[in-house]
Amino acid sequence: MPKIWVLGESLIDFVPVSADGQKAYAPRCGGSPYNAAMAAANQDAEVSFIGAISTDLFGDQLADQLEAYGVDIAHAPRVGHPSTLAFVDLDGAEPRYAFFNALTATQLVEPDAAAFKGADGDIIHVGSISLIDLPGADNIAGFVDRLSGRAVVSVDPNARPSMTPDKEAWRTRLKGIIDKATIVKVSVEDLEELVPGQPPEEFASATLAGGAGIVVVTLGEKGAMAVTASGRATANARARSLVDTVGAGDTVTGALLAALVERGSTDQGALDALGDDDL
Repeated sequence: MPKIWVLGESLIDFVPVSADGQKAYAPRCGGSPYNAAMAAANQDAEVSFIGAISTDLFGDQLADQLEAYGVDIAHAPRVGHPSTLAFVDLDGAEPRYAFFNALTATQLVEPDAAAFKGADGDIIHVGSISLIDLPGADNIAGFVDRLSGRAVVSVDPNARPSMTPDKEAWRTRLKGIIDKATIVKVSVEDLEELVPGQPPEEFASATLAGGAGIVVVTLGEKGAMAVTASGRATANARARSLVDTVGAGDTVTGALLAALVERGSTDQGALDALGDDDL
């Protein structure tokens, strides 16, 4: 059965809590690829996290939580650079972030394609803030480029416009990865940054025509849609009183990857054959 390899940031989200009647911040393990790795492992998929993890106290916390979820970290380099930190504001409908990523394990990550231990047909998942800051963003893009013919590439842009100084360079980098990807998951917020004004249906059609096998778009309160060459399906969002949406999209990504692995639908032909009922 294919294995899921996750490359990207591991970070600490400082989320607001109340302490003595004043706002304070509590540290929580996070990062979009990191969350997706745990979500996939929680669905019994075999998952290996290969993003760089700091040796600082936050890095130890991040590594321990991955292992607690059953995620393999044997191939995750432990480095002396600090962990990325993110402060989260949950007062609006969508979370707002303040990131501290300079000279971190994420920004300076150097994945080695020659040393990659995956088998043909394994999934490599990338995305989020690890694809913003140089040199790490270009290093990950180069890693994907060298392995795209050997492994199944999955991408979730998870756009963060507030911390993206060069949006055109980011769009170019993401579009290059999407062109090599077999599995593409985006949100409507991602599309506003990646292809402003393009409806989700048009993006899905264009991405499939460009070579992807499946495109999933999350639509916020409107639910989600999935499209392949043979089918299309939608899922409604359940009405809930939202408390904290951090990691929600990442959970969709991890569950999607685990489900595709479980049913043996990771190669291009199997994905192309997924019809309405399958989706």
